[in-house]
Amino acid sequence: DITCKCFVNLAGRYRVPMIHDPLSKFGEEQRAEILEKGFFELKSPWDDERIFKVTKEDLDAYKFERVADTPRVLVHLRKDSSVRILTIHGREDEVVPVQDAFRFDEEIANHSLHVINKANHNFNGIKYLDEMVLEIVTFYNSVYNNT
Repeated sequence: DITCKCFVNLAGRYRVPMIHDPLSKFGEEQRAEILEKGFFELKSPWDDERIFKVTKEDLDAYKFERVADTPRVLVHLRKDSSVRILTIHGREDEVVPVQDAFRFDEEIANHSLHVINKANHNFNGIKYLDEMVLEIVTFYNSVYNNT
């Protein structure tokens, strides 16, 4: 039997069950198109020539995934303060909003949060590596020196 005493979450997404309309991410023209034809075409964001066909089924699956991928372990962590969690998140994260980190901090019983003010999702490469390592080592020492 292995017991996990701590966990480090780096820029992790907090997904919660919610009513989420994926169409809200697209414009009026795309919304009208999917209602009329059942799909719309989306140009690749990577400056290549690909065109993606987005169907109503795709959006329904996305909606399901948003609800289904809520971490099941979170229910346990809300109650169990024996597992310590550290979240390190960049305030300027363009992929996962920093609000997700604040949500973890509110929801998890034994949670520590460290926000790096100018860091993006990848923590600007190695720019904040020393700060992150120091935070993780300090956290790890506090977990294992208190036992």
